[in-house]
Amino acid sequence: MARVLSVRDVAIGYGDEVLLDELSFDVQRGEVFAILGGSGCGKSTLLRTLIGLQPPLQGRVHFTGIGPPARAMEPPAFGVLFQSSALFGSSTLLQNVMLPLQKWTRLPADAVAAVALARLRILGLERFAHHLPSEVSGGMRKRAGIARALALDPPILFFDEPSAGLDPVTSADLDEVILLLARDLGVTIVLVTHELPSILHVADQCIMLDRAAGGIIARGAPRELAERSADARVQGFFRRQATNARGGHGA
Repeated sequence: MARVLSVRDVAIGYGDEVLLDELSFDVQRGEVFAILGGSGCGKSTLLRTLIGLQPPLQGRVHFTGIGPPARAMEPPAFGVLFQSSALFGSSTLLQNVMLPLQKWTRLPADAVAAVALARLRILGLERFAHHLPSEVSGGMRKRAGIARALALDPPILFFDEPSAGLDPVTSADLDEVILLLARDLGVTIVLVTHELPSILHVADQCIMLDRAAGGIIARGAPRELAERSADARVQGFFRRQATNARGGHGA
């Protein structure tokens, strides 16, 4: 399996404040890779660093074979689903998905619409292409956000808390979408999440961050960590138990 993302000795934070340090890990092509940890541990900050919205304080983020993180004058090498979906409320689902194609390609208007419609079809939203975001459910908005992230056919997608705000059934449906993208379409997915059922169902590999420890405290297949880790912090996370260990979960 080929490596698609390499993170080496990265430190993240704000100004002089270092949240996490010495972060090193690899993401392999076609796998679902989860970034785990308690609230406030730096998961979303790490995600922002990986996609180039925030520079690392030190270290290197490298996308193997697909170029560096997005730069102002180049199309992005990846797609992103933000926690709120970040759809434009005054545009239809189809128009939202068309935006990256209109910005970064020279396709004629009919081809742009056809490609965008095909992305919505993959996500089961073709019938709702001309609906506004306010006219569809939260789960549909998430899928529309994924369709937009897929618009330029990127090899890697980043998801920030994809199940946030969804009921258990809709969340389970979204898990199946993630598996479809990874298993059937070969898309690499990096997701930040704290939803245990989703983690255990979809993630091939994961890292667990801890703010007090200042870095990664566990890595591997989620089920193996849940069953075999001797770290009280890791067991507390997977068993939803409070822990007295230094670095336990907290806001």
